Amino acid sequence: MTHTTSEESLYESLDRPIDQADEHEQKQTPSPKKTWKMWGLLLGGVLLLTGGTWFLLSLNKPPQPSKIASTSALSVDTLTVRSQSVANTLKLSGSIRPVEQATLSTRVMGRITQLSLESGDRFRKGDILTRIDVMDITAQTGQAQLGVAQAQAEVFRSQASLNQLESQKLEAQSALRLAQVTQSRMSRLQAEGAVSQSVLDDANTALEQARARVAQSEAGIRQSQAAIAQTQAAVSRAELSVISSDVSESYGTIFAPFDGVVVQKLAYEGEMAAPGTPLLKVENPNKLELEISVPEENLRFVRVGQSVKVQFDAVNQSLSATIQQIVPASNAQSRSFLVKIPLTNSGKLISGMFGRIALPIGATKETLLIPTTALIQRGQLQGVYVLETAGEKTIAPLIAMMRWVKTGKTQDGQVEIVSGLKAGDRIVTSNIAQLSDGQAVTAR
Repeated sequence: MTHTTSEESLYESLDRPIDQADEHEQKQTPSPKKTWKMWGLLLGGVLLLTGGTWFLLSLNKPPQPSKIASTSALSVDTLTVRSQSVANTLKLSGSIRPVEQATLSTRVMGRITQLSLESGDRFRKGDILTRIDVMDITAQTGQAQLGVAQAQAEVFRSQASLNQLESQKLEAQSALRLAQVTQSRMSRLQAEGAVSQSVLDDANTALEQARARVAQSEAGIRQSQAAIAQTQAAVSRAELSVISSDVSESYGTIFAPFDGVVVQKLAYEGEMAAPGTPLLKVENPNKLELEISVPEENLRFVRVGQSVKVQFDAVNQSLSATIQQIVPASNAQSRSFLVKIPLTNSGKLISGMFGRIALPIGATKETLLIPTTALIQRGQLQGVYVLETAGEKTIAPLIAMMRWVKTGKTQDGQVEIVSGLKAGDRIVTSNIAQLSDGQAVTAR
């Protein structure tokens, strides 16, 4: 029995349907050339698929010892992964904020005549930072001072009139006493028949006139005293107007409230400033604090007076600090509480920098730690090179094989391995960038 089909038999099989078919079928049946072309395309696709599969399998196939031996091995440092006991901590982060900060503005309207400071400029407490043109207020102050002088002059005039009325009252009182003595004597003499009734009547009239003059003098004194009180009130009002004008005039000069630095310049010389218009944002860079939002479920691990170590990655600096305040009100949206930690600035820290702390929250735990420098980052994936032997024999060459891992917390240059490695694995820690998966290496 033979399975080989000759070219002649093949043509016969192809020609037979054409001879027996009717004219309509002949139009729809492909020609021998088209059939051969279809078979050729099908065969080429099968060969291409087979070759691609073989190529992919060859890429994933571990390198053979003979090939590894022929490749120059790269010398690398290695580390055997061991299980370690680490403290279970709660990591919290926040931002640096200034304790003293202000947005300076004016309470008067006027043109800015002095504002030479720029962002980053430093100043001392009491320095003049800005001046506003307050000529209108200065004129009002002059008018108020003139009003004080006029009111004081009126007080002097009223006082002089009062003194005169008091002198007149003294004279009237003296005349009244004399009239009383005369009337008493005349009344006694008239009773004895020594004087006539008309003389007594004259004495009585003189007494009534003296009493009237005394009463008139007292009324004039009361009026003068009331006038003095009014003028003194006018003086007080004028003095208050002067004080108010002086205060308003002082708003034209803005002094530094503390030692600090200009964070942002919001206005320039020559512009018009209205009451409440912000001119400068300033803060004290020597008084800083770290503000951290602590979730309510972790608030039990934080207490006032607790010592913490604060890490600032931007300046590679660590500081020992103490929690000073826990704001007794939570954020309604994040359900967190604000914790404030004062900082001793070394000159490197700047407002807005990121800082973090770690608080112990329980017993230690066993975990695998490796240096962060041994990690390979490929997009969102992380991996390490693990040493394996190229064959079953212990003397076989070592190769570096890529293994993807899942990492956890990072601290002090080491990263926690959650999965992907086990205790006893030997990983590569140097020349990571020069390695490729399956490359031969020698361990130093």
